[in-house]
Amino acid sequence: MQLNVADLVFHQQLGRLLDGVDNAAFWQRMAAFLREHLSFDTWVAVLFRQEAPPRVLADHAANYAADDLFADYRRGLYLLDPFYGFALKRPAAGVYRLDEVAPDRFRETEYFRRYFSRNVVADEIQFLQALPEGVLSLSLGSKRRFSEQELGVCNLFAPWLLPLSRLAARLDEGLRQPGAKAGRQSRRELEEALRAQGSSPLTKREVEVALLILGGYSTKGVARELGISLETAKVHRRHLYAKLGVSSQAALFLLLAGIQS
Repeated sequence: MQLNVADLVFHQQLGRLLDGVDNAAFWQRMAAFLREHLSFDTWVAVLFRQEAPPRVLADHAANYAADDLFADYRRGLYLLDPFYGFALKRPAAGVYRLDEVAPDRFRETEYFRRYFSRNVVADEIQFLQALPEGVLSLSLGSKRRFSEQELGVCNLFAPWLLPLSRLAARLDEGLRQPGAKAGRQSRRELEEALRAQGSSPLTKREVEVALLILGGYSTKGVARELGISLETAKVHRRHLYAKLGVSSQAALFLLLAGIQS
């Protein structure tokens, strides 16, 4: 086997990364390592959880256009994040691109226009893997579409990056202290608050439909996701709009935003 100088430098950098897996700066070093091999504008390491807001393990200080936007995400906008919904299905460990997980009308939503396009902007790749505590994600965001070559680099790195990230999460002192309160609204609390907004209480199914609509699912997509007929999905949508006194997805988004504040 022949190695050139570039190979030696790569393995030296990787060795330093492995040596610092228990260091508080591990995620920053991981991001710096990845930046040597592909271009991205934002990154965040986060733990997606079923009954609680996502827990941020580390992120780049310049990730977000304004602090309050990310605070809004943790307060409840995470429910509209296509990667959050996808992660809760506990997919196989691997590399996933936004186009693979986002619903059919995601780019038409108020969430995309008001939050996603101001932070991630154009494209996102996530390294996902299930842990006992939730689903660990290392997210890379870009102002442009990732190239096929860059996606290939991510898949090439995944066999060692995923277990190394898992080990770093296991060594994280915060994750080893169970029972800590997130200090933000849980999914259940937000669902209950939305249910109570109507002129008469929304049903559980109507709340599910509302969140799917907000996340970018068309009526056909809602029917497919919930395993119901198209006509039933239309009825649920009509009823929840009438109860909430709204007539569009944009108005529904503003209502949810008001619940969080």
